[in-house]
Amino acid sequence: MTELKFTKMQGCGNDFILIDDREAGIPEQKKGELAGLICQRGFSVGADGVLFLCIPTTSSYDVRMQVFNADGSEAEMCGNGMRCFAKYVYERGLVRSSRMKVETLAGLIVPEVEVDEKGAVTSIRVFMGVPEFNKVEQMFFVNDKMGEIKLTALSLGNPHAVVIVDSFDELDVDRVGKAIESHKAFPNKTNVDFVVRNAKREINVRTYERGVGETLSCGTGSTASVLTLNKLGYVNLNEPVIVHTKGGDLVVELKEEGAYCTGPAEEVYEGVVKLRELYRAKIPNHKHQISNKSQ
Repeated sequence: MTELKFTKMQGCGNDFILIDDREAGIPEQKKGELAGLICQRGFSVGADGVLFLCIPTTSSYDVRMQVFNADGSEAEMCGNGMRCFAKYVYERGLVRSSRMKVETLAGLIVPEVEVDEKGAVTSIRVFMGVPEFNKVEQMFFVNDKMGEIKLTALSLGNPHAVVIVDSFDELDVDRVGKAIESHKAFPNKTNVDFVVRNAKREINVRTYERGVGETLSCGTGSTASVLTLNKLGYVNLNEPVIVHTKGGDLVVELKEEGAYCTGPAEEVYEGVVKLRELYRAKIPNHKHQISNKSQ
């Protein structure tokens, strides 16, 4: 294979390169390296991550999604990526039901698509599951320079550390986020979500994503933020919360059975990358050079 077809997609500015691996057949040991190369902005296609459409391991799933971050690490799940993935497979007729079963490293994820009269997906509601809380608003020593902060650590298929702040004005999301992400308390690293409460049903969230850096939006981060506020008594069940991110708004609903996140997804363009040229490109330090701010 000398060329690789891909589809560029985005959900609230969180952008992805979707590759149909049923056709491409990328070796598992090469997927991380490929993601690290093709995600580099200014040198390649550029994205926050790569979504691989794969054949499910059992017939109990409709499809399987693999997620690789821009640094080449594999993630368990991605909320915005799942919406993009669901739109792609539904509009191409790969799944006929509006409610599909997607296999991920985090287990079963069930997105539901809303379509218009022409069959185009306009919105996707994803069941994000039930959280596991590890720390609840505990004092956390970051380092000698930053001192202690209060955070809540939880897992929603992937790990999150939620920090409630008064405003973003004096906050260096990249610096603080990176320090928490790579802290020894999180041996597998963690996503870091900074939350400003505007009103009972509206919040602002900025997320430093593990293996990526700050992104314009994060679906699991937005959900983890609302779950944390619920745990602390600020948000009730069955009260939809509007989450404002840099890339757009998401709606998170907490039910007895778990959390739901609803938002848009868009197909940006389709393209082809020449693999020989991609691997020959001299990309400096591609494992760590993240440039999301160039968008």
